[in-house]
Amino acid sequence: MISKVLSSIYSWIILVVVIIVVMTANSFYVVSTLNDLSALEARLFTTNRVINAVNRLHVAVLRVESGQRGYMLTDDEEYLTDYTETLGVIGELMDEVEVSSFSSDIEEQSVRIEELLYLTKAKINEVIKVVELIKEGKQKEAIKLVESDKGIDLYRRFEELFREIDTSERGMQGTHLANLMSLRRDSVNTLIISSATTLLLVIAVFLLLKINSREHEKYQADLESVNEDLENRIEERTQELSLYSDELARSNRELEDFAFVASHDLQEPLRKIRAFGNRLESGYTDVIDERGRDYLARMLNAAERMSMLISDLLAFSRVSTRGKDFSEVDLDNVIQSVLDDLEIAIDEKSAQIDVSEKMPIIRGDKTQLEQLFLNLISNALKFQSEGVTPVVKITLQEASEKDTQDILMSEEYDWIKITVTDNGIGFDQSFAEKIFAPFQRLHGRSEYKGTGIGLAVCRRIVERHNGQITATSAQGHGATFTIIMPVDSEPFGSNNNNGETHNDA
Repeated sequence: MISKVLSSIYSWIILVVVIIVVMTANSFYVVSTLNDLSALEARLFTTNRVINAVNRLHVAVLRVESGQRGYMLTDDEEYLTDYTETLGVIGELMDEVEVSSFSSDIEEQSVRIEELLYLTKAKINEVIKVVELIKEGKQKEAIKLVESDKGIDLYRRFEELFREIDTSERGMQGTHLANLMSLRRDSVNTLIISSATTLLLVIAVFLLLKINSREHEKYQADLESVNEDLENRIEERTQELSLYSDELARSNRELEDFAFVASHDLQEPLRKIRAFGNRLESGYTDVIDERGRDYLARMLNAAERMSMLISDLLAFSRVSTRGKDFSEVDLDNVIQSVLDDLEIAIDEKSAQIDVSEKMPIIRGDKTQLEQLFLNLISNALKFQSEGVTPVVKITLQEASEKDTQDILMSEEYDWIKITVTDNGIGFDQSFAEKIFAPFQRLHGRSEYKGTGIGLAVCRRIVERHNGQITATSAQGHGATFTIIMPVDSEPFGSNNNNGETHNDA
């Protein structure tokens, strides 16, 4: 009786329902706990960021004032070394404090930090004024300014406000740490409960499997019949999926067209932002104060970068969706055309471009191949150390079986291997995959301009040509980009709208 109950379909249904319920409950509980842990860790990071930023600003103000007092007492300009270095970074420290205030968990913290930044500027200006008076030989005026209550009052207010911010953030940090420890204890309990329930479920499954194994032969014939029925259904489903696939392809094309139009229309408000911003910059400079001019400059820079990002994103999306049909392309002509386009940049840097082999004629998209070599060579010219003459070498080899072993349809085509080697700044090999991802940059925008989309476009172009591109490098020792490409291929995964075009307004 018990065996029949355990071997019945209802026992399996009940067990499956129990498994689903238990696993779902455990999953939700674990996910909720992980989310809470992540949120608390993020809050701790935010609190630490505010504390560190405010403390660094506090130290900077003390160093500036210390340099001023040392110079005033001794008239020795050696004291101005630290003073000058600190003034050089005080702006960055203030920006860091201002940015960190936006993510603080304390509501009134942004008001305090705004007042702290105001006091910092006032105090720094007072210190600079004293130093400049001493440099001009106006010792009495400098002493009079120092002995006045203005500087002391500014620093007292700065110090009080700094203490308030630091104390409140540290209090919030303590709260977050306490919550984090409590949540970690709960996580241990969650693990114990999950392990226990999983063990019980495993035992139940094992018991049912043991009982049902005795009934296996009895139901073998039924299973075969069911399998035949399933095969028929799979065939029918395959036909349905084929129709769905065609419909999905059409829908994807429509979505790509929509994305193009949406991204394209984003340029228009950006043009207005930049146009009116330029008018403000050229016609109202005398009316706007220094802080307003700084905000305006940031706005224009952000608008320009947004425009570049949209343009590069469109270029990235067009590789597959707007590519041309393949035709015979002479790679020698492609590379020469790229070098002609880069003639000014090459001359400015006295760069040396060596093409060691005669390049073949392959089937491909001429425009995209030009874009591929343009991106690689221009990167080699751009990512250079100061004072180093760029040297770029382009070589051709026949691809070996080892080179093509990881490439689909490697036996269907004849393959070539092209390497582009430079003597630039290079990168750590651990970032060899990251550099091909869209918008991934290894250097700040202030060091090297760009949006981080160029190498992503390169990879997409090579993949459309059924090829593969990889990078090898070492920090400070240049980089080598290896392109393995078929000579006579057709576009991979081509969804081109043959003959369809968009009007670029």
